[in-house]
Amino acid sequence: MPIEGFASSAIIDQLTSVLTALSADDRKKEVNKTKAVYAFEVIGTKGKKHYFVVDLKQAGKVTDGTSEAEAAKGQPKPDITITIDDATFVKISEGKTTAAGEFMSGKVKIKGNMMLGMKLEPLLKRFKKLAESLPAAPAAKASGAAAQEIALQGYEGSVVIAQIAQVLGADEAKRQSVLKSTNAIFQVDLNGPQGVKSWVLNLKPGASAADVVLPGTAAQNKKAAGVVLALKDADFVDLASGKITGQSAFMGGKLKAKGNIMLALKLESVLKAAKSAGAKL
Repeated sequence: MPIEGFASSAIIDQLTSVLTALSADDRKKEVNKTKAVYAFEVIGTKGKKHYFVVDLKQAGKVTDGTSEAEAAKGQPKPDITITIDDATFVKISEGKTTAAGEFMSGKVKIKGNMMLGMKLEPLLKRFKKLAESLPAAPAAKASGAAAQEIALQGYEGSVVIAQIAQVLGADEAKRQSVLKSTNAIFQVDLNGPQGVKSWVLNLKPGASAADVVLPGTAAQNKKAAGVVLALKDADFVDLASGKITGQSAFMGGKLKAKGNIMLALKLESVLKAAKSAGAKL
């Protein structure tokens, strides 16, 4: 998911999308081509830092965080750590400059295997080409719901929901695992700048890639929601990022649930599953 103040987060998103969309065998092949773990300390436009770890040595996954420790959680030890400002990272990915040239000028700092830093450009080019060759993930369609995109302007929580659709749409194994463990239908009502907007998370076994996330209410989509969750858009983003829990949000009055309240806890598991698959929630 795009991170405000970090245009380079789109580069990491592309890496994540490719690794998520590849089959297990193809992902292993790409990992074997690199056999390295890259850590990035990216400095944004206002001096704020964000951290990314790209594992192309073992599992083939991407994690991120606002601290080095958060980004590195669950990842192998990095073979190289690259400190770089956001704009320079974007220029390197676009081929407008080179990692070697920026290293010599002092804009790029490298800790660890220096040669891996020189391989950054070919790596980004390879994944860009892979991204262009991959078929687009099936788009979720509203069944009887008002025509609207999953991601709505002004609703950051809708981007999280769209990311869930992308992850579950692109990874068949992940989708089947989540559907089996969740076995529920959620209606999520987010209160934002244009009032309350609704989405359905159809997480019951048998749901297709195009049917797991639907814009509109359960009634509009002819689904029976096990629980309807209502909260502010910003609070949903905090729930997705782990800043608050479903239990604390409910007890604090930030989250209202109608139906099976215990299903709210399962939603947290869904958000975590999507995040562990590479989604930037």
